[in-house]
Amino acid sequence: SLNSTMTKVSPLLPVPGYGIHLERFPTVYVDKDSRFVAKTDLNFDSLTAVKKVEDYKAYVGTCLDTTKWVWLEQQGDDSTTVFFKELKEWQAVSDTFTLSLAVTNVAHKVYSINMYIKRNDK
Repeated sequence: SLNSTMTKVSPLLPVPGYGIHLERFPTVYVDKDSRFVAKTDLNFDSLTAVKKVEDYKAYVGTCLDTTKWVWLEQQGDDSTTVFFKELKEWQAVSDTFTLSLAVTNVAHKVYSINMYIKRNDK
């Protein structure tokens, strides 16, 4: 369950999801906004990446007990991520967390899928 994955990387930096290890998202790290970031390390063309997100939403929902969440599609917002230009983003929000899947541009006409988990401010 996502709610039981809160661990502290350091005494000053609590990061939600840091203990999560999903097979389809092998690269994990924490960004400057204390978001947990997981990358697929797979490359797709833009159409395939957008279609693949449907599969990833079901996979992430099953693994993190979020199948009851509603995914909302929106334009990508790369204002918080300096390394990735986001094409599209899907978010599922609970009382505690915001879970996002984003199709990101990693090279010219090459896209990947990233997952972000952020603890909601109270």
